[in-house]
Amino acid sequence: MKLHRLGALAAVSALAFAACSSSGASTAPSSGGGGGGDTSKGTVKIAVDLPFQGSEKATSDPILNGIRLAVKDAGGAVGGYAVTVPDSAVYDDSINGAHDPQTGANNMTKIVADPDVIADIGPVNSNVGKAQIPVSNAAGLLQCSPSNTSPGLTTGDAAAQLRTKPNNYIRVVTTDDVQGPAASQYIHDVLKKNSVYIIDDTETFGKGVADAFEADFKSRGGTVVKHDGAPKTTQDYVSIMTAAKALNPEAIYFGGVTATGGARILLAASQVGLGDVPYVGPDGINDGTGETKDSFLNLAGAAGKNAFSTLAGPGTFEKKDAFDAAYKAEYGTDATGYAGQGYACAQVVLDALKRAAATNPAKDALKEAVRVAGTDTTVKYDTIVGSISFDANGDTSQKIVSIYSVDTAAANGKGDWKFATQVDYAK
Repeated sequence: MKLHRLGALAAVSALAFAACSSSGASTAPSSGGGGGGDTSKGTVKIAVDLPFQGSEKATSDPILNGIRLAVKDAGGAVGGYAVTVPDSAVYDDSINGAHDPQTGANNMTKIVADPDVIADIGPVNSNVGKAQIPVSNAAGLLQCSPSNTSPGLTTGDAAAQLRTKPNNYIRVVTTDDVQGPAASQYIHDVLKKNSVYIIDDTETFGKGVADAFEADFKSRGGTVVKHDGAPKTTQDYVSIMTAAKALNPEAIYFGGVTATGGARILLAASQVGLGDVPYVGPDGINDGTGETKDSFLNLAGAAGKNAFSTLAGPGTFEKKDAFDAAYKAEYGTDATGYAGQGYACAQVVLDALKRAAATNPAKDALKEAVRVAGTDTTVKYDTIVGSISFDANGDTSQKIVSIYSVDTAAANGKGDWKFATQVDYAK
């Protein structure tokens, strides 16, 4: 597995996104905000479930914006149906500032009960996905996640236990058995650090990605001085990091998200004298600039100077410049995190709806037809982030992980994530 460093792409001269097309042909969707197409068959909804409280709002807002931009760019009408993402179909799966699996499951129960919902996009967090899949699967509702990365949601005995019916779940990001090793490779081979301290938040995603990181780091000849688990309810990270400092790690790897300790652990590390040690985390900390309220960089402040993060998808892609320009024109802010993956999930759903509608199912059979179309392993989607297909488990063929460092001078001096390189494990 080689580290592929990619230069900046040339600016796209005109805004022309590749619409999702199962035929492999690119089309230029309308830049209008809905209407104009055939809506004679009525209105359908795409539901969204993401965490919108605390630091997790910084992750979710760009995803929701990406979803709505994709629907707008498709003209708001597909296969004879008007397609909407109304506020009433956007659900918050967080409580007290952090994602909550039971809330996500409760939300999914409401989503599948709505006869106008033909698919759901979300969630962000893998433990929420674990709670939701049994509900969406039993109802036969297509579910596309823009950011779930735990392998256990799609493979092995754990995944099988979540399903009683044919698969309904797909995701447009690669898994932690790729994301963890990508971070390990970067720390060991690029940053040239041979010892690391690991701390995770004990949750499905955080522990999973940290375990994958640890196994790969050891396989490269690196030393893990210690691996601790600290749940998001931890009150005293300073004592934990004081003990870690005594082990003289050359780097720190955190498994989790901002809301489950990401910035608090970094601040504690800086307080005890580990501020110059590279601090590396997964996509859960890549959630906006230092100006974004409650994001990792906003909470970390000056302590974030030596931070690095990964994203389980491409940080640069053929139409990124056009996407970024359209996103900023629509929302007045830069596209961050998984905004592109939110757009891509919506493209997949819209393509599935188009193919399902072509079979002219009765309205009460449309949901199942969309599920069948969306999980078809023979279809290749030309999404905004590149060409992808899904295997029988719902995993994407795109195995790209991006690496980011921090540009401390960006965002009015408050810092921003700066794309460094990306690793393509499919090559």
